[in-house]
Amino acid sequence: MSTLPPVNINRLLTTLDQLLRIDSPTGDTVAMEQEITRQLSPFSWQVSQTHRGNVLAQSSEDPKRAIAAHLDTLGAMVQFIREDGRLEVTPLGTWSARFAEGARVTVKTRQGPIRASLLPLFSSGHAWNDAVDAQPVAWSQLSARLDRPTTSREETLALGVQPGDIVCIDPVPEFDDSGYIISRFLDNKAGIACVLEMLHLLHENQLAPAQPVLLAFTNAEEIGLGAGTALPRSIEELISVDIAPVASNQASREDCATLGFKDALGPHSRSLLDRLDNMATAYDIDLVRDVFRHYHSDCSSTLTAGYDASTALLGFGTDSTHGYERTHQKSLIAVTQMLTGYVLNN
Repeated sequence: MSTLPPVNINRLLTTLDQLLRIDSPTGDTVAMEQEITRQLSPFSWQVSQTHRGNVLAQSSEDPKRAIAAHLDTLGAMVQFIREDGRLEVTPLGTWSARFAEGARVTVKTRQGPIRASLLPLFSSGHAWNDAVDAQPVAWSQLSARLDRPTTSREETLALGVQPGDIVCIDPVPEFDDSGYIISRFLDNKAGIACVLEMLHLLHENQLAPAQPVLLAFTNAEEIGLGAGTALPRSIEELISVDIAPVASNQASREDCATLGFKDALGPHSRSLLDRLDNMATAYDIDLVRDVFRHYHSDCSSTLTAGYDASTALLGFGTDSTHGYERTHQKSLIAVTQMLTGYVLNN
């Protein structure tokens, strides 16, 4: 194996920052689909979109290999307008209301965006005393306070707010000098940034994939669809690039890449995982192995959809997944190296 080209971490982080600032909750991903298409334009890959809006790019005809990275994120939707003019919301994707409390958000209405805050029903200790701490953690215990003068359902309706309006959560990204990246929705904007950096490395070093490769940027992974609605049936091998939870009961770390040997659906392909593990050793890429019990991915949706394909999960180690997430640039470098090595080798 030849030496891999060095990752341009400044470019990767610039790309990630751009992606994080584009809202793309499941069900409202058009702006991100357009941005991905724009980011793919410098490369001589064939780009298309499925009927559902998934963005596909292939290096040449008849690809047997695929890399999937989902572009949708968590979010919320207006469920009901309360009598006091505030909004009940329902989550898009699976995430705890605990991580939504206090978030600044944008409610996208037909009359334009309205800024708001997601607050517990009892949000003032001065008014409710100990009841603030005693209330349950649940989406039913939250409401969206609009930054508009409204105290009734009628006044909120007059602002153009309706059930079904998308609620986009502020990502609040921070890039620390220590190398840590802290933000909501690193899942999976960081994965996409790694895939795009891989493309830059191939392009500027005039390298071609060893076999035809398809890149799938899917737009409904957070609700269990993902690559299962996007890939051609000819695909024989799939790597899903996604978040790797870092916790006291997991092996993943924030400073390296992770190979996920199992998710909630079941084990991934032993032969493909072993090949990737051996490749990491050959290239001296920092990598750990992990098993995820409460986790679904683009691989899961592909297998559930009945594809006859070998699958593997490649992740960037992240603390507080589906919350206010944190990873390190070392992990993103390692993931990019793994992707580059994968496409360059048979």
